[in-house]
Amino acid sequence: MSVIVDCYPTDRPNDVAGLELFLGNLPLDQIERLALLGKTEGTATINDFSRELAVGAAETTIINFGGVELLSRSTLIFSTGCEGIISPSVYVLATLKDEKISAGGSLQLAMGGAQTRIMAAEELATDIQVGLVATAVELALKEASLRPDQASLVLVKSPILTPNEAALTADPAVIARAGISGLSRGAAALGVAVALGELEIENLEDINIGKDFHQYATRAMTFSGTEVKHCEILVLGNRQGANGTSRIYSRQLNDILDTRSLKALFCEAGCNLDEIGELAGKEILQAVMLKVGIAPDGHVRGERTTVYQSEVDADKHMRASASGVIGSLLGTGRIFVSGGTEHQAPPGGGICACIVDTKSQ
Repeated sequence: MSVIVDCYPTDRPNDVAGLELFLGNLPLDQIERLALLGKTEGTATINDFSRELAVGAAETTIINFGGVELLSRSTLIFSTGCEGIISPSVYVLATLKDEKISAGGSLQLAMGGAQTRIMAAEELATDIQVGLVATAVELALKEASLRPDQASLVLVKSPILTPNEAALTADPAVIARAGISGLSRGAAALGVAVALGELEIENLEDINIGKDFHQYATRAMTFSGTEVKHCEILVLGNRQGANGTSRIYSRQLNDILDTRSLKALFCEAGCNLDEIGELAGKEILQAVMLKVGIAPDGHVRGERTTVYQSEVDADKHMRASASGVIGSLLGTGRIFVSGGTEHQAPPGGGICACIVDTKSQ
């Protein structure tokens, strides 16, 4: 199988012109897995319906082209919030069947998807969610024919309660837990860590999700939203025998200003630095995904910030800041940037991944 990678800009959350063009140029009966990873403009609050608009329009388009059967093989992950210089856009990936099976060759991109069952409010941000995500990640790895050590990045979209759902929930503890984005993201990340062998499931009872950050995944990006009632999982990695001309790389970041690690990642992927240290060879980059966080005490490199004391949501600060940092390196705002790295990195850390075109390497 081979994975095709593309990107299209959007003029509004439900803009699917680029998706229609992408699907119109593919042999639909050969698509084994379709995946959309999109940044939509919106307030990114619980009552922001831009995600629902984006997902609904994408689902309708997929059904129009390939029916519900193609939709059943699709993974849709949309993240709201384009603060800073983030350009609203969607990365779209498709795994195609290949008649020619390659037994060896160089490492190339492989992709797999899965989803958990619908989750009850009482299960969100608990060890139940962790276990369900871990099982789904294992299924996605199997679909991609990847071992856990071959996974470069696992993306998970998790549910949180809507205000209406919270109003129907009697237990205040459930409301306090299930309506917080960071807790849902953190539980999903721990599930990834279990599936990839970075955390033993037996140790979960010792972890206070969202507070005890001594355990974390190193290859996870997790998101939350009210548009899903289950967890969507997408696994990306490299393996021999996968056809295609793309490869993925990922690296942990020390903090939101860690341009040294960003440059090291892009150079490992095939870019280089010119005589004044500017990044060159960026044309090989097909997709860039960045997840950033700020330590709970609000400090960055020993200096106090007001990120957690502002009337503006902390994730908005993170997305705006990080888009400027990485945008200055890449010279573009068409980047998938998200904030909040609960259990996805050490406190204040982050992760960046990029997919590159290997044809010119």
